[in-house]
Amino acid sequence: MDDAALPWAVAVLRRAGAGPGSAELVKDRPWSTVWRLPTTTGPVWLKACPVRTRHEVRLLSALARWGVPHVLVPLAVEEDRGWVLLPDGGPTVRDVLLDPVAAGGRWRDVLAAYGEVQRATAPHADDLVALGVPDLRLPQLPAAFERLAQRWAPDVLPLLPRVRDEAAELAAAGLPATLQHDDLHDGNVFTVGARPFDWGDACVGHPFTSLLVALDAAPEGPSPDPRGPAAAYLAGWPGLPDPARVLQLAVRLAVVSRADSWDRALAGWPDPPAGFRDAPGDWLRRLR
Repeated sequence: MDDAALPWAVAVLRRAGAGPGSAELVKDRPWSTVWRLPTTTGPVWLKACPVRTRHEVRLLSALARWGVPHVLVPLAVEEDRGWVLLPDGGPTVRDVLLDPVAAGGRWRDVLAAYGEVQRATAPHADDLVALGVPDLRLPQLPAAFERLAQRWAPDVLPLLPRVRDEAAELAAAGLPATLQHDDLHDGNVFTVGARPFDWGDACVGHPFTSLLVALDAAPEGPSPDPRGPAAAYLAGWPGLPDPARVLQLAVRLAVVSRADSWDRALAGWPDPPAGFRDAPGDWLRRLR
Protein backbone atom coordinates (compact mmCIF):
# COMPACT_ATOMS: atom_id res chain seq x y z
CA MET A 1 0.00 0.00 0.00
CA ASP A 2 1.30 3.46 -0.94
CA ASP A 3 0.70 5.59 2.16
CA ALA A 4 1.48 8.85 0.34
CA ALA A 5 -1.17 8.44 -2.34
CA LEU A 6 -4.18 9.10 -0.15
CA PRO A 7 -2.97 12.48 1.25
CA TRP A 8 -2.22 13.54 -2.33
CA ALA A 9 -5.77 12.70 -3.47
CA VAL A 10 -7.31 14.47 -0.47
CA ALA A 11 -5.25 17.58 -1.21
CA VAL A 12 -6.32 17.54 -4.87
CA LEU A 13 -9.98 17.27 -3.94
CA ARG A 14 -9.77 19.99 -1.30
CA ARG A 15 -8.20 22.38 -3.81
CA ALA A 16 -11.12 21.62 -6.10
CA GLY A 17 -13.59 22.36 -3.30
CA ALA A 18 -14.91 18.80 -3.27
CA GLY A 19 -14.51 18.32 0.49
CA PRO A 20 -13.62 14.60 0.61
CA GLY A 21 -14.88 12.46 3.48
CA SER A 22 -13.28 9.39 5.01
CA ALA A 23 -11.63 7.13 2.44
CA GLU A 24 -12.58 3.47 2.17
CA LEU A 25 -9.91 0.96 1.16
CA VAL A 26 -11.56 -1.14 -1.54
CA LYS A 27 -8.71 -3.27 -2.84
CA ASP A 28 -5.13 -3.89 -1.78
CA ARG A 29 -3.31 -6.20 -4.17
CA PRO A 30 0.35 -6.59 -5.16
CA TRP A 31 -0.40 -4.84 -8.47
CA SER A 32 -2.58 -1.95 -7.23
CA THR A 33 -4.37 -0.37 -4.29
CA VAL A 34 -7.78 1.27 -4.69
CA TRP A 35 -9.69 3.63 -2.38
CA ARG A 36 -13.19 5.09 -2.64
CA LEU A 37 -13.46 8.71 -1.47
CA PRO A 38 -16.87 10.32 -0.90
CA THR A 39 -17.06 13.96 -1.97
CA THR A 40 -19.69 16.69 -2.12
CA THR A 41 -20.26 15.85 -5.79
CA GLY A 42 -20.24 12.06 -5.50
CA PRO A 43 -17.62 9.36 -4.98
CA VAL A 44 -14.23 9.36 -6.67
CA TRP A 45 -11.68 6.58 -6.88
CA LEU A 46 -7.96 6.60 -6.19
CA LYS A 47 -5.73 3.93 -7.69
CA ALA A 48 -2.06 3.56 -6.77
CA CYS A 49 0.15 1.28 -8.87
CA PRO A 50 3.64 0.04 -7.98
CA VAL A 51 6.57 0.49 -10.35
CA ARG A 52 5.94 -2.64 -12.42
CA THR A 53 2.30 -1.69 -13.21
CA ARG A 54 2.78 2.08 -13.31
CA HIS A 55 2.25 2.06 -17.06
CA GLU A 56 -1.51 1.85 -16.35
CA VAL A 57 -1.49 5.42 -15.02
CA ARG A 58 0.49 6.65 -18.02
CA LEU A 59 -1.95 4.79 -20.26
CA LEU A 60 -5.02 6.42 -18.70
CA SER A 61 -3.43 9.83 -19.05
CA ALA A 62 -2.60 9.18 -22.70
CA LEU A 63 -6.08 7.90 -23.57
CA ALA A 64 -7.54 11.15 -22.24
CA ARG A 65 -4.93 13.23 -24.09
CA TRP A 66 -5.68 11.45 -27.37
CA GLY A 67 -9.44 11.87 -26.97
CA VAL A 68 -10.15 8.13 -27.09
CA PRO A 69 -13.90 7.48 -26.73
CA HIS A 70 -15.56 5.31 -24.10
CA VAL A 71 -12.90 5.71 -21.40
CA LEU A 72 -12.88 7.53 -18.07
CA VAL A 73 -10.98 10.81 -18.06
CA PRO A 74 -8.80 11.08 -14.94
CA LEU A 75 -9.41 13.94 -12.52
CA ALA A 76 -5.70 14.05 -11.68
CA VAL A 77 -2.59 11.94 -12.20
CA GLU A 78 0.89 11.62 -10.76
CA GLU A 79 2.51 9.55 -13.48
CA ASP A 80 5.93 9.35 -11.82
CA ARG A 81 4.40 7.94 -8.64
CA GLY A 82 1.72 5.78 -10.23
CA TRP A 83 -1.33 7.55 -8.82
CA VAL A 84 -4.58 8.32 -10.63
CA LEU A 85 -7.80 9.90 -9.35
CA LEU A 86 -10.86 8.88 -11.34
CA PRO A 87 -14.51 9.93 -11.39
CA ASP A 88 -17.18 7.41 -10.50
CA GLY A 89 -18.28 5.42 -13.53
CA GLY A 90 -21.52 4.16 -12.04
CA PRO A 91 -22.60 0.52 -11.95
CA THR A 92 -20.78 -2.14 -13.91
CA VAL A 93 -22.52 -4.35 -16.43
CA ARG A 94 -22.34 -7.13 -13.85
CA ASP A 95 -24.09 -4.95 -11.27
CA VAL A 96 -27.16 -4.37 -13.43
CA LEU A 97 -29.37 -7.45 -13.51
CA LEU A 98 -31.02 -7.93 -16.90
CA ASP A 99 -32.97 -10.69 -18.58
CA PRO A 100 -30.92 -12.75 -21.07
CA VAL A 101 -32.15 -10.87 -24.15
CA ALA A 102 -31.39 -7.46 -22.65
CA ALA A 103 -28.06 -8.70 -21.29
CA GLY A 104 -27.06 -9.93 -24.74
CA GLY A 105 -27.95 -6.56 -26.22
CA ARG A 106 -25.92 -4.79 -23.57
CA TRP A 107 -22.83 -6.90 -24.31
CA ARG A 108 -23.22 -6.27 -28.03
CA ASP A 109 -23.11 -2.55 -27.24
CA VAL A 110 -20.04 -3.10 -25.06
CA LEU A 111 -18.08 -4.89 -27.77
CA ALA A 112 -19.07 -2.41 -30.46
CA ALA A 113 -17.89 0.48 -28.25
CA TYR A 114 -14.74 -1.39 -27.30
CA GLY A 115 -13.87 -1.79 -30.96
CA GLU A 116 -14.04 2.00 -31.27
CA VAL A 117 -11.53 2.30 -28.43
CA GLN A 118 -9.19 -0.07 -30.24
CA ARG A 119 -9.47 1.66 -33.61
CA ALA A 120 -8.78 5.01 -31.95
CA THR A 121 -5.63 3.69 -30.28
CA ALA A 122 -4.24 1.70 -33.23
CA PRO A 123 -2.31 4.72 -34.61
CA HIS A 124 -0.65 5.00 -31.18
CA ALA A 125 0.65 1.42 -30.88
CA ASP A 126 4.30 2.50 -30.79
CA ASP A 127 3.45 5.27 -28.32
CA LEU A 128 1.75 2.75 -26.05
CA VAL A 129 4.82 0.54 -26.01
CA ALA A 130 6.95 3.62 -25.24
CA LEU A 131 4.69 4.28 -22.25
CA GLY A 132 5.57 0.84 -20.92
CA VAL A 133 2.42 -1.03 -21.95
CA PRO A 134 3.60 -4.64 -22.49
CA ASP A 135 4.39 -5.38 -26.12
CA LEU A 136 2.64 -8.57 -27.24
CA ARG A 137 2.28 -7.70 -30.89
CA LEU A 138 2.31 -10.68 -33.23
CA PRO A 139 6.04 -10.54 -34.09
CA GLN A 140 6.83 -10.75 -30.36
CA LEU A 141 4.27 -13.43 -29.53
CA PRO A 142 6.31 -16.58 -30.29
CA ALA A 143 9.22 -15.36 -28.15
CA ALA A 144 6.80 -14.50 -25.35
CA PHE A 145 5.27 -17.97 -25.61
CA GLU A 146 8.70 -19.60 -25.46
CA ARG A 147 9.77 -17.53 -22.45
CA LEU A 148 6.57 -18.26 -20.55
CA ALA A 149 6.46 -21.94 -21.47
CA GLN A 150 10.04 -22.47 -20.32
CA ARG A 151 9.10 -21.07 -16.93
CA TRP A 152 5.55 -22.33 -16.43
CA ALA A 153 4.71 -25.15 -18.83
CA PRO A 154 7.70 -26.86 -20.51
CA ASP A 155 5.32 -29.56 -21.73
CA VAL A 156 3.84 -27.16 -24.30
CA LEU A 157 7.18 -26.02 -25.77
CA PRO A 158 6.76 -28.42 -28.74
CA LEU A 159 3.86 -26.15 -29.81
CA LEU A 160 6.25 -23.29 -30.56
CA PRO A 161 6.41 -23.94 -34.34
CA ARG A 162 2.62 -23.91 -34.50
CA VAL A 163 2.49 -20.66 -32.52
CA ARG A 164 4.95 -19.13 -35.02
CA ASP A 165 2.88 -20.33 -37.98
CA GLU A 166 -0.43 -19.16 -36.56
CA ALA A 167 0.99 -15.77 -35.56
CA ALA A 168 2.27 -15.33 -39.10
CA GLU A 169 -1.09 -16.35 -40.57
CA LEU A 170 -2.90 -13.94 -38.28
CA ALA A 171 -0.49 -11.12 -39.19
CA ALA A 172 -1.21 -11.74 -42.88
CA ALA A 173 -4.84 -10.74 -42.29
CA GLY A 174 -3.53 -7.19 -42.02
CA LEU A 175 -5.25 -5.83 -38.92
CA PRO A 176 -3.20 -3.27 -36.97
CA ALA A 177 -1.88 -3.86 -33.47
CA THR A 178 -3.66 -1.80 -30.86
CA LEU A 179 -4.59 -1.56 -27.20
CA GLN A 180 -5.80 -4.89 -25.86
CA HIS A 181 -7.57 -4.87 -22.47
CA ASP A 182 -6.96 -8.61 -21.88
CA ASP A 183 -9.52 -8.93 -19.08
CA LEU A 184 -12.68 -7.55 -20.67
CA HIS A 185 -15.44 -9.11 -18.59
CA ASP A 186 -18.71 -7.68 -17.29
CA GLY A 187 -17.12 -6.58 -14.00
CA ASN A 188 -14.63 -4.38 -15.83
CA VAL A 189 -17.08 -2.36 -17.94
CA PHE A 190 -19.34 0.45 -16.75
CA THR A 191 -22.95 0.26 -17.92
CA VAL A 192 -23.18 3.97 -18.75
CA GLY A 193 -21.25 4.62 -21.94
CA ALA A 194 -20.03 1.00 -22.18
CA ARG A 195 -16.70 2.19 -20.79
CA PRO A 196 -14.04 -0.41 -19.93
CA PHE A 197 -11.85 0.22 -16.89
CA ASP A 198 -9.12 -1.50 -14.86
CA TRP A 199 -6.45 -1.58 -17.56
CA GLY A 200 -3.82 -3.27 -15.41
CA ASP A 201 -3.71 -6.38 -17.62
CA ALA A 202 -3.62 -4.40 -20.86
CA CYS A 203 -1.03 -4.92 -23.55
CA VAL A 204 -0.41 -3.92 -27.15
CA GLY A 205 -1.46 -6.75 -29.39
CA HIS A 206 -3.83 -8.03 -32.04
CA PRO A 207 -7.25 -6.46 -31.45
CA PHE A 208 -9.21 -9.70 -31.61
CA THR A 209 -7.24 -11.32 -28.79
CA SER A 210 -9.47 -9.36 -26.39
CA LEU A 211 -12.30 -11.67 -27.36
CA LEU A 212 -10.88 -14.65 -25.47
CA VAL A 213 -12.26 -13.18 -22.26
CA ALA A 214 -14.93 -10.93 -23.77
CA LEU A 215 -16.85 -13.72 -25.50
CA ASP A 216 -16.72 -15.92 -22.43
CA ALA A 217 -18.26 -12.97 -20.58
CA ALA A 218 -21.10 -12.65 -23.09
CA PRO A 219 -24.48 -13.88 -21.78
CA GLU A 220 -24.67 -16.54 -24.48
CA GLY A 221 -20.96 -17.28 -24.50
CA PRO A 222 -18.95 -17.42 -27.75
CA SER A 223 -22.11 -17.88 -29.84
CA PRO A 224 -22.00 -17.90 -33.68
CA ASP A 225 -25.31 -15.96 -33.68
CA PRO A 226 -25.01 -13.36 -36.49
CA ARG A 227 -26.79 -10.90 -34.22
CA GLY A 228 -24.59 -11.72 -31.23
CA PRO A 229 -21.74 -9.85 -29.54
CA ALA A 230 -19.03 -11.26 -31.80
CA ALA A 231 -20.89 -10.05 -34.89
CA ALA A 232 -21.34 -6.60 -33.37
CA TYR A 233 -17.60 -6.42 -32.76
CA LEU A 234 -16.56 -7.81 -36.14
CA ALA A 235 -18.80 -5.32 -37.95
CA GLY A 236 -16.32 -2.62 -36.99
CA TRP A 237 -13.51 -4.41 -38.86
CA PRO A 238 -14.85 -4.81 -42.42
CA GLY A 239 -13.00 -6.25 -45.37
CA LEU A 240 -11.52 -9.35 -43.75
CA PRO A 241 -11.47 -12.25 -46.23
CA ASP A 242 -12.24 -14.85 -43.55
CA PRO A 243 -13.37 -13.20 -40.28
CA ALA A 244 -14.18 -16.53 -38.64
CA ARG A 245 -10.64 -17.83 -39.21
CA VAL A 246 -9.08 -14.57 -37.98
CA LEU A 247 -11.22 -14.72 -34.85
CA GLN A 248 -10.34 -18.38 -34.27
CA LEU A 249 -6.60 -17.73 -34.52
CA ALA A 250 -6.71 -14.62 -32.35
CA VAL A 251 -8.69 -16.28 -29.56
CA ARG A 252 -6.31 -19.26 -29.59
CA LEU A 253 -3.17 -17.11 -29.42
CA ALA A 254 -4.70 -14.85 -26.79
CA VAL A 255 -3.77 -17.39 -24.14
CA VAL A 256 -0.19 -16.12 -24.46
CA SER A 257 -1.12 -12.60 -23.36
CA ARG A 258 -3.28 -14.00 -20.55
CA ALA A 259 -0.34 -16.08 -19.36
CA ASP A 260 1.91 -13.03 -19.57
CA SER A 261 -0.45 -10.88 -17.49
CA TRP A 262 -0.59 -13.59 -14.82
CA ASP A 263 3.18 -13.94 -14.92
CA ARG A 264 3.45 -10.21 -14.16
CA ALA A 265 0.83 -10.44 -11.40
CA LEU A 266 2.49 -13.38 -9.68
CA ALA A 267 5.90 -11.67 -9.78
CA GLY A 268 4.69 -9.36 -7.01
CA TRP A 269 2.60 -11.89 -5.10
CA PRO A 270 4.82 -13.83 -2.68
CA ASP A 271 2.10 -16.22 -1.51
CA PRO A 272 -0.80 -16.38 -3.99
CA PRO A 273 -3.81 -18.62 -3.35
CA ALA A 274 -3.29 -22.17 -4.52
CA GLY A 275 -5.74 -21.77 -7.39
CA PHE A 276 -3.66 -19.00 -8.95
CA ARG A 277 -0.13 -20.32 -8.44
CA ASP A 278 0.06 -22.01 -11.83
CA ALA A 279 -2.25 -19.63 -13.71
CA PRO A 280 0.27 -18.87 -16.50
CA GLY A 281 0.80 -22.56 -17.13
CA ASP A 282 -2.93 -23.26 -17.04
CA TRP A 283 -3.52 -20.66 -19.75
CA LEU A 284 -0.68 -21.90 -21.94
CA ARG A 285 -1.94 -25.47 -21.80
CA ARG A 286 -5.15 -24.35 -23.50
CA LEU A 287 -3.14 -24.33 -26.74
CA ARG A 288 -2.99 -28.11 -26.79
